[in-house]
Amino acid sequence: MIEAKSRISTAELREAIVDAGVWQEGHFVFANGGHSTVKLKMDRLKNSPEAFQKALLMLAQMDGEDDEDAESKPDVVLGVPRGGQELAEGLVERGLLRVPWARLERVPGGERRDFRFRSVPDRERALDAQRVYIYEDVVTTFSSIAGVVRLLEPDRQDIQARAIWRRGTVHDKYRGAVRDRYLIEEELPVWVAEKCPVCAGA
Repeated sequence: MIEAKSRISTAELREAIVDAGVWQEGHFVFANGGHSTVKLKMDRLKNSPEAFQKALLMLAQMDGEDDEDAESKPDVVLGVPRGGQELAEGLVERGLLRVPWARLERVPGGERRDFRFRSVPDRERALDAQRVYIYEDVVTTFSSIAGVVRLLEPDRQDIQARAIWRRGTVHDKYRGAVRDRYLIEEELPVWVAEKCPVCAGA
């Protein structure tokens, strides 16, 4: 187990993520129709305890949240189901953040960004908080985080987003007034079908 106060560099984290089999190369067509030669399978991160722990430590240390007296400490944490929720749960259950977390789930039969609280206490914990942190594993446009923000009260609450990797261009229409920070900011290539170099060479 890595000590909670150890400091890890971005390069170390990226290497651990690649070694965990998260980074995949090939020809991929995403749900939105975009083509890419790289895909991040972040669900594999949980299968590598050391890499997962490194990511958690870096998220906890991002703003000094691992310091009991840090002013930026959130009042509650949430996570975008499923990857972001595993991060929020891991941070709290391992004692890296000493705050409660509110559980979310996808709305059955809803769109990919339709979420709801799992219980009334989860909803109350989230809405009673002044400062809320939302965690996600990979951010492309910010739309999934925006789906969580819809459950909150951004006019009254200080809502911040934290993610391991920003792989695309965040759209302002999704971000709104939410402040966001990332451990790795490395945009990966995505093309429309007509400009995909793999398809062109086929």
